[in-house]
Amino acid sequence: MALLLQISFNMVNEKPLDRKNIMVVDPDEDFCRNVRLYLEDNYSVMSRQGLEFLDYSIILYQIDLVLLDADFATHESIKLLKDLKINHPRLKIVVMYVYLSLDREIEKSLAQHADDMIAKPFDVDVLKSKVDQLLGFSAQPASS
Repeated sequence: MALLLQISFNMVNEKPLDRKNIMVVDPDEDFCRNVRLYLEDNYSVMSRQGLEFLDYSIILYQIDLVLLDADFATHESIKLLKDLKINHPRLKIVVMYVYLSLDREIEKSLAQHADDMIAKPFDVDVLKSKVDQLLGFSAQPASS
């Protein structure tokens, strides 16, 4: 009986194997919450307000895609972006920006190391389409 209860508990608490994990990195908590609410039907979405320990979080939570606010774009964060792509080759990165840095080197590096970029404010359907495309998600038609 105990084994049956353990199996049932595990089945309830396991996430589907095909459910991808997204990390939203933006200093605005409300923005993160809104993105999470919009994407959570198809993805497991978590957020953070800074870059500290981002690499560790990607490993810990098995992140498949990072939505990264360009406000963090400095020479240090570009190095972090490069390291993320080296250490996690399957990780997809989408840079969100209101405006890009006047520093052309930073702008060029962002475009070079990101898988996609999107201007803020954005249409949530455009964001969802980009995320779906990068993560290979396609909505399954309802069975009749």
